[in-house]
Amino acid sequence: MKNATIENVNKFRGFDVVNGQVDISTDEYIEMLDDVYGDVTIAGMTYSAGTALEAVDPVAFRCGLGDYESQIQAEMEDALENEDYSDIDWIEELEDDEE
Repeated sequence: MKNATIENVNKFRGFDVVNGQVDISTDEYIEMLDDVYGDVTIAGMTYSAGTALEAVDPVAFRCGLGDYESQIQAEMEDALENEDYSDIDWIEELEDDEE
């Protein structure tokens, strides 16, 4: 398929893709952490897991965000390689190769 390149991907699984790189916002990462880990209790107070991690250990939070982006990036590249376009939104519509 013509235009089926990483440079033509606008979104993958709802995440923005900018210049071929997955770009996950802080809020999106917090939402994922909250979905996976739910609430945490610290000294009797309840917080969302993502918000707590960001406040308690911002370095670990940023490292985790980078790892999560890398994981989603690899999954997008795999989807492109295997021509599984079901989770991809394109910048331009795909065109059939003319041969």
